[in-house]
Amino acid sequence: MAYIYEYIRTEGFEPMHFEEHYARLDALARKHLFMPFSVERDKLRKVIGETLHSNHFSAEKRNAVYVQYDHDGELDVVCATILYDEFSLRAMRPSTFVCRISGELLTENTSAKRALLDLNHTTSLATDHGVPLWANEQGEVLAIDGTTAIAIFEDEVRFSQTESVEAELAYEVIKSMGRKVSKEPILLTDIAKAKELLYIDYRGIVALKAFDSHYLMDLVASKIAEKIAEREVR
Repeated sequence: MAYIYEYIRTEGFEPMHFEEHYARLDALARKHLFMPFSVERDKLRKVIGETLHSNHFSAEKRNAVYVQYDHDGELDVVCATILYDEFSLRAMRPSTFVCRISGELLTENTSAKRALLDLNHTTSLATDHGVPLWANEQGEVLAIDGTTAIAIFEDEVRFSQTESVEAELAYEVIKSMGRKVSKEPILLTDIAKAKELLYIDYRGIVALKAFDSHYLMDLVASKIAEKIAEREVR
């Protein structure tokens, strides 16, 4: 069954950045399901809160939910796991393997993307090769583990075209730090010149340990996470 989806972080039972997430769900539904997102704002807020409450999640801590909407107009909200009580640099430094893909169905939050990620994760568990890095036939990095990629160079920061609410937060934070930042292609051949290669989603930021034989750092990644956490302070 075809569907679109979005992960939404919450403060207790209250969704964070709600309007941005709602706009993304509507845009995805119109583009890929050929219809608007028909769930009213108040109903979505209510279902998110009730789902977290009924599953005994804390009303005081940060939580997250997975929101799925299919071509029959059915809404499904499921609790998701986050390990940190503020936006953070995650305590993992994975390696990565390159997967060649093409098409927006695989880079935007659709059922096709979920299916490909499931396949990639199965391969990763079997081979211990780390997280999948998606690149097209032109050698452009599209995403890492299905999420926005960020390359930190000496004189600039580049974002892949894959978008999310958290990636937009990071983009604004990096601009506020006075660094040159753009949404321009990150080529596989560019990574040897990068100081850091990151990916970001609702769970936080991850800094890759290495790409091929090129070792990477996580200094700017930590600062980005800290700045986002400051903006979201309760």
